[in-house]
Amino acid sequence: MGKKTKSQTKTLPPNEQQVKPEPDGLQVSNPPAVEEQSIDKSVEVFLWLFAYSVLMFTLPFLGFYGVRNWLDESFPDLDTFQKNCYSVLTAVLVVNAIVAMYVLKAIREKDPPPLPVEENQESKKDQ
Repeated sequence: MGKKTKSQTKTLPPNEQQVKPEPDGLQVSNPPAVEEQSIDKSVEVFLWLFAYSVLMFTLPFLGFYGVRNWLDESFPDLDTFQKNCYSVLTAVLVVNAIVAMYVLKAIREKDPPPLPVEENQESKKDQ
């Protein structure tokens, strides 16, 4: 009855099922531990959608009027149609850049871990 060292104690990886003997002589296996997510994923997705929506609404206006003001000050000989064309082109490019950033964020997002399937559900599918 001496002390057990670390090399004498056996530890199982968390994904292996441990079997506990029951008093009746039956063995019951514990299901693997399911990792709980610390925050709800749907709230995070909604907040990112809201953030990109705000960007989609504000940045094209800022680009349009910023380029138009810059063209008015820097190139006074351009007519109104040319200034509007360059300003609209800037707004469209800004919108496309924001959509591309949103798509890249969605592509880089990791998939959630799969849910464990219970034995009862597997046997129902086999039948």
